[in-house]
Amino acid sequence: MKTGFYTAVLADLPVAEVAEWAAGVGFDAVEVDVGRHLGGPDGITAGVDAVRRHGIGVCALTYFGFLLDGDPATRERTRAGVAATVDAAAESGVDLVVTFAGRDQGLSEDENYRELASFLGPLAERGGGHGVRIAIENWPGPRKDFVATTPEGWGRLFELLPAPNVGLNFDPSHLVWQGIDHEEAVDGVADRIFLAHAKDTEVIPERLQQVGYFGSGWWRYRLPGQGQVDWARWMGRLQQRGFDGVISIEHEDRDWGFGTSGDPNLRKEGLLRGKRILETVIRGAPS
Repeated sequence: MKTGFYTAVLADLPVAEVAEWAAGVGFDAVEVDVGRHLGGPDGITAGVDAVRRHGIGVCALTYFGFLLDGDPATRERTRAGVAATVDAAAESGVDLVVTFAGRDQGLSEDENYRELASFLGPLAERGGGHGVRIAIENWPGPRKDFVATTPEGWGRLFELLPAPNVGLNFDPSHLVWQGIDHEEAVDGVADRIFLAHAKDTEVIPERLQQVGYFGSGWWRYRLPGQGQVDWARWMGRLQQRGFDGVISIEHEDRDWGFGTSGDPNLRKEGLLRGKRILETVIRGAPS
């Protein structure tokens, strides 16, 4: 396994500067945010070259947006952007594009899945000819109802869309607060996990007792090692099921400067703390 991070947490810095820092502290790769760091798909070739000049890889190009957005104009912009990112990834030799499913509130559950599969199928065929894979991140969205973000949802999507180059950016943090066993969930989709996000979730029992699962403020995203995930066990499960890719830290921990208005050095220190946890596990030492 290798270590990397999602560059959105340092989106206020040029991607070349981010890559130089990442290489200097020993990361193997970065997951580049296409919109915030490259200005869109047109900037991919130059951005990827800038990263590689510093001796590290681009493990994924992440295009933020919802393929099932309920607004037709927004949906079409997102789909066009994802398609352009797949094409640019092929030209740049990047083998993975990450995006988000979303949900169209005007469609039924079945219609959402069929619509997602009907878009991804031809795109996967186009990308697959150039070795490009497409991964859906399992973020359930602001309404907590995005499709294809739970074990049941993954099963529904992959039944409709068996293309082997469509899979997951598997983030255990989203499963923790939904009450889904993030270790067991690996087993059913092991061959579809193309990227693994390293983000933790802390549960605050006192707040949960007061507001219950439907309340707010009883959980929060944290860096690895600060929450409920047993990283040695979860990463061990991934490895046992054949995963040998990049574990990409997604930094959304407000204790360590999440957001681009804070001190970038604090955000970098947060990334380094997460990296130390992951490397301890990768080396096989007790975490």
